[in-house]
Amino acid sequence: MDIKTRDTSPSTKSDTSQLSYTNDYNTLPATGPTNHAHILHLPETNASSTQDDNPKLQDALVTTLFHVSPAILQSFMSPTTHTFKAIFGKKDIQLLIWRKGLEVFVGTYEHHTTLKAYRFERVAGFLIGYDGVWHLQVTAADAYCNAKWAEVWAGKFFDYGGVTQMVVEGEVGRMEKRAGELAGAIVRGRFWGLKCDVKVT
Repeated sequence: MDIKTRDTSPSTKSDTSQLSYTNDYNTLPATGPTNHAHILHLPETNASSTQDDNPKLQDALVTTLFHVSPAILQSFMSPTTHTFKAIFGKKDIQLLIWRKGLEVFVGTYEHHTTLKAYRFERVAGFLIGYDGVWHLQVTAADAYCNAKWAEVWAGKFFDYGGVTQMVVEGEVGRMEKRAGELAGAIVRGRFWGLKCDVKVT
């Protein structure tokens, strides 16, 4: 996969919102279909954006990786990479981007050491088609999991109880709304500016 230097051509507006995309990465053109991933033009994506302005989750994900470095994004997208796992942040709310084969798991979480559990504020799972289409499979909120990465990947989440309850969506409209909320949180949180631990195999 080739990496292209930043394109100085104007960004292209997305069809569904006030957000716009760039041609900063060769294989993710701004004019690509809406169900593909795009690099967001960030000056127009700011903390004052509303929930209605949330980008697509795949756009927030690749934009985050690109702003860490184009080489990191290339590792994530490479068909020769079997497993890619990136954790942003060291405390408070962290971001996990994890790909195995064509499956992608993304979520914001807190590590509750006293409970020996991760609390995922928001979670989404994708399947990336060979044609570049990102298929949203499931979303959830307030999902707990034992602090074991194998259990996280296997989806062994549970409801811890208390004021908030775990919510799992399977209906397309609700999944897209939840994924948009996660995307907005990622972009507004500017996770690419945090310390990032990346493992690639």
